[in-house]
Amino acid sequence: MNLKVEIEFSHAFQSRLSLERQILLIEEDRSTVKHLFDRLAKEHGEKIKPLLFAPKKDEILSGLMIMVNDKIITGNDLNQQNVQLSNGDKVSLLYFISGG
Repeated sequence: MNLKVEIEFSHAFQSRLSLERQILLIEEDRSTVKHLFDRLAKEHGEKIKPLLFAPKKDEILSGLMIMVNDKIITGNDLNQQNVQLSNGDKVSLLYFISGG
């Protein structure tokens, strides 16, 4: 079964991708935020990789902040735990410097 997830991109992502949001169908057995990032990197390539992953490492950037529905999660948190996604989740990709 596939899960439908909506991704909302902050300005830093929008300027590279020319997208405000994207709907993805993801496989239920690959329904973590890390797998979602892998999928986005595969689909958008070098346009998005530097905004998600640390250079030459298999780590998510520490300055990245995401929201899954109303829960805020940092890049550091994502490197230490698997965050599961559910059907209908809204994932917002942000940076600490995006405002506040």
